[in-house]
Amino acid sequence: MDLGVIFVFLGMTAVIGAMIYLIGLALLRKKAPAPNDLVRVADATLAYFRASDVDAKVDCVFVPGKGLVALVEVDPQERFRSSYIIEQTLKEQILRITGRHLVEVYWRFPMIDKLPPDTAHAGPAFAAMKSAKQDPNFDIGETSWDEYERALSRAAGNEIRKDGG
Repeated sequence: MDLGVIFVFLGMTAVIGAMIYLIGLALLRKKAPAPNDLVRVADATLAYFRASDVDAKVDCVFVPGKGLVALVEVDPQERFRSSYIIEQTLKEQILRITGRHLVEVYWRFPMIDKLPPDTAHAGPAFAAMKSAKQDPNFDIGETSWDEYERALSRAAGNEIRKDGG
């Protein structure tokens, strides 16, 4: 076989392979959904939580290159400790109802604004934090990396500074 024929064959194979690759990428690329699709997915997500008597705030966004993402805000409850299990059933229901694939669910559990009046049950960590905040020398601010390393080495060596720090 002639060497020129082999090079032509290899060149054509490379061109055909590149075309197949580009067509595959175009088919796999996630297209942005229509705005009413986002509303439908958000409504279906909200209906999912309402069926369980859960008051939720839901928003749905499209992240380019990723897909549909649901943003869910619910009050912290015991049943949401296994939110990854809830996510799976939610994704299945959204796919069944809307035909859209929900890629991820981001949860937000807002903190309660007021602390309970009796904080004795909160444990020693809470008591230490509360007493530290009442200390007039308590300060939170930026510091250098060198100061952080010095504080870390002092803590590792159990050194106590005499200047109050």
